[in-house]
Amino acid sequence: MKTNNAFRKVARAAVPGVTFLILLIGGCELIDPTEVRNPQIVEENLIGQNLTANACLTSARWGFADLLDNTAYFTDVVSDNYDNVATFISPNADDPRAIRPDDLTLNGNSLYAIAQRERAQITYFLTTIVPADPGAAATIGPDLQFYRGMATLILGENFAYAPGQPGGPALTANQLIDLAIADFTAAASGGSTTIRQAAQFALARAHYARGNRTNAVAAANAALATTGGTTFVFSSPYDAATQVNTFYTFAVSRALNDMQPLPRLDFLDPKYTADNAPIAALKAEEMYLILAEDALAANNLAGARTQMLAAMALATSTAGGRTTSTFTDSDPRTGRPNDNAITVRASASAPALPNLVRRRSGSAVPQKAFSNTSVDSAAINALTTGEEHLRMLHLLRQEIFFGEGRRMSDLGIRLPIIQREIETSPTINPGDPGTATTVPSYIPTGSGLDAFTTSGTVVTITNDMNQVLATNRVAKFPMPF
Repeated sequence: MKTNNAFRKVARAAVPGVTFLILLIGGCELIDPTEVRNPQIVEENLIGQNLTANACLTSARWGFADLLDNTAYFTDVVSDNYDNVATFISPNADDPRAIRPDDLTLNGNSLYAIAQRERAQITYFLTTIVPADPGAAATIGPDLQFYRGMATLILGENFAYAPGQPGGPALTANQLIDLAIADFTAAASGGSTTIRQAAQFALARAHYARGNRTNAVAAANAALATTGGTTFVFSSPYDAATQVNTFYTFAVSRALNDMQPLPRLDFLDPKYTADNAPIAALKAEEMYLILAEDALAANNLAGARTQMLAAMALATSTAGGRTTSTFTDSDPRTGRPNDNAITVRASASAPALPNLVRRRSGSAVPQKAFSNTSVDSAAINALTTGEEHLRMLHLLRQEIFFGEGRRMSDLGIRLPIIQREIETSPTINPGDPGTATTVPSYIPTGSGLDAFTTSGTVVTITNDMNQVLATNRVAKFPMPF
């Protein structure tokens, strides 16, 4: 009988803190053959000091950081945000229809394997370690549920199907998101102060991903009403010594500069200027955009503009750590636009806009932490038709969530269950739902998501995907126009 490879690594994958505790609790004889013992270092004292449960929480945070990082860089390449100009990342990433379950990058330490490992580890912590630790703080369990919920939500946003338990059948994305919602609900009422607030924002994101308009709007309003909610950011930190921001490595520090942004998004790059730069997972801008989409669903165009203006104003502010600075970028942008004089058209029929491409090659370029957008209030207030509003909504989501692993999901692309899972699971077989990439018909063929042409100082994007999404009425809430 096959075993589920994605779920069987709990013990082997324990983080250093947990491994240390295991050695400390059960291996004193191996460390000291004379059996001289410190009376303070015994299992009862360690549990009473809450160290074991806290080590579990440290492990969950580490796994979440790993998952967020891997999701961000890989799915942004699959989308129209970035082009893979080198081959360190799978060469198939730029052509979504070419991605297979045995994809080189997807089968490595990828977002699928990391998400399932994170879920399996936290489930083990919740069912085995935390209940056995009578000194554990009441918030540790709900905090762990929050991180498990984030791993489950990311699976549901990026995969059409994935198993929800060891050896179990593949669940639909909606079923996975429902599991995440249950975890967020528990964390929102019982977690630590920061996690309670983060869980409220996560509930809005999850209900939105589920397409549940009523619950998404209620959760978004509740999130904004929390203390500091109107400028909230929940991000994952990185450690230059032990857990670097891999997105920075691929997009900035590697000599090959593996990833290059679509020229229309050049002004957003680099989003991460150091190997310990944090990546945002939840932020207030999304709440305003959820409310904007709700207004569009009610054909309330003025209300939608109000919410989009709020999201734009926050993204371009310095509130909540959204700092502005400059970064000396040595990227030569070989064979790509690299001049402040360049203007960019979103399509052949769109106007050529300035200030979207920055001069690189050792020049200082503006850099904005967490969020940014090229959209201004004049552009939002000039909107007239429902379709124009929907296109603007997609543009804001693309720019504000740039580099955070959200665009591929917004495009409707879903990755396949990985080959290792298919080969080892007793319930999943080749050809089953979820074992092939899901690519909507409106996605251009080949590497069309990244295509552009240059004529003099004018760059023209081949496919304005925000217009494509608007034309195809792609939205979580049904559009009336």
